[in-house]
Amino acid sequence: MDATQHKCSVHKPPVMVGGVGAEKPADKEIQAVCDSIKSEFLKKSGVNATTFQAVAYKSQVVAGTNYFVKVSLGGGHYCHLKIYKPLPYTGGQPSLDGFQVGKTEKDLITYF
Repeated sequence: MDATQHKCSVHKPPVMVGGVGAEKPADKEIQAVCDSIKSEFLKKSGVNATTFQAVAYKSQVVAGTNYFVKVSLGGGHYCHLKIYKPLPYTGGQPSLDGFQVGKTEKDLITYF
């Protein structure tokens, strides 16, 4: 193999723009996104949450990113949030685009 050739042994699954990705465990970044819309969710849903802990999420690349997040509300109660995070250059903040209450730990995260 000469200097102009390169053989790559790392294979990453392709990102499908517009498709919803696989479920992943929530991390600090997802928790921060959830925290940024927490008060809006509590006001709109009327939920009285003892905790607000992101558990897992799926993402969808659009003109920004949609996050579908499973959140523990405490006491065995869960909700699913749809949060839109605009592209960084826009300066926009994450926004709550929808939610589903009455979820359980075992409910799968789906597009809504």
